Amino acid sequence: MVISHRHRYLYFVTPKCASATVRTSLCDLTDLGYPVTKGLPQHQTIAQFLAGPYASLFDAGYFRFTFVRNPYDRLYSGYAQDRVVAGRNPKWQKVKEPIFREIGDDFNRYVSEHVRYARRLDDWEWICFWPMHAFAFVDGECMLDWIGRAESVETDLATLSAKLGVEIVKAEDRNVHTPPSAGPKYIDRYDRATIEIVNDLYREDFQRFGYQLLDPGLLPVLGPARSEPAPVPAGASTGMNVGKSATG
Repeated sequence: MVISHRHRYLYFVTPKCASATVRTSLCDLTDLGYPVTKGLPQHQTIAQFLAGPYASLFDAGYFRFTFVRNPYDRLYSGYAQDRVVAGRNPKWQKVKEPIFREIGDDFNRYVSEHVRYARRLDDWEWICFWPMHAFAFVDGECMLDWIGRAESVETDLATLSAKLGVEIVKAEDRNVHTPPSAGPKYIDRYDRATIEIVNDLYREDFQRFGYQLLDPGLLPVLGPARSEPAPVPAGASTGMNVGKSATG
């Protein structure tokens, strides 16, 4: 969670949605949350924020926003982060290391055997897999003033700059390992069963934010092992509007 009293904004930081880049870009404007502020979690859903000590700011005229990302890419990015964190974060080692010792570098097993059954709304050890809509919606109603896209972060930071009336200088990309893509970048990491699982678990994210669900039949039964992303299957466009406002 990032708060600026000087510039009157609330940034609901959705995990694995260019959040490191956006938070760094906003650091000179931020009063609470970057660097991490004691008592203010890095990531809070709308419901969690409204139950917390800063809830009064929600209706105090602050500009409320978040950034989202294609769910297919976001999940693979969360998996990649978990693999790294499992080896260096003591709090996560106990949970994650045994998993990766068992499955190795197998994204599809991670989703089907673990993410699928995780508590994806309140368990911090699975924060990368919390649904995006929880950071923007409550009971089906969008609670934000604007939603940016990780896929167009530079353009959308410029839009955010205009909305806030302050200069925002985009920081260097953080945690970015492949260039932007017109469609999902990591779709070659998926097999057919994993697409089916993700379509089911994150259907509301696809629908709320205008990302296109893939037909599992476009994917192989077993995902290929590649070091570079494969071409995106036909019909796998993002199906989204850049910098879409919260109200559509």
